[in-house]
Amino acid sequence: MSLKKLTLALFVSIAMLGVAPSTMAKPAGKIENATSADTVVAIADTISLAKEALQAVKDGSLEKPEMMALFKKVKQRAKTIESTTTYMLREKALSRLGKARLAYKKGHDKAEVVAKMEKAVDIFKQMKVRFDDFN
Repeated sequence: MSLKKLTLALFVSIAMLGVAPSTMAKPAGKIENATSADTVVAIADTISLAKEALQAVKDGSLEKPEMMALFKKVKQRAKTIESTTTYMLREKALSRLGKARLAYKKGHDKAEVVAKMEKAVDIFKQMKVRFDDFN
């Protein structure tokens, strides 16, 4: 009986060691201890990329793969915004961006995608105002 317990304990210990490095890793794209200046730049870049995506949707100037890559680029840049004061707005904007991306991917009406992207851009702008007010 003691050998079974020892084997089980050893197995659990080894399994925990295998998982620990991946749980302790910093998520990709995150800026560790971002300064206020880093956050301002990340917000400004995100807004400009979101506006670029909105304009591309309106114009229809990009092919589907390029447009999907642009949506992804906006999302990745937005994920680098590290601010507790703007966290909820960032998540809300990313949700709108995701809905716009999905609508575009499924080939929904252009007006629907534009409306969702405009809402995402507006929320990103609100995020900038909130960050500026608190800092």
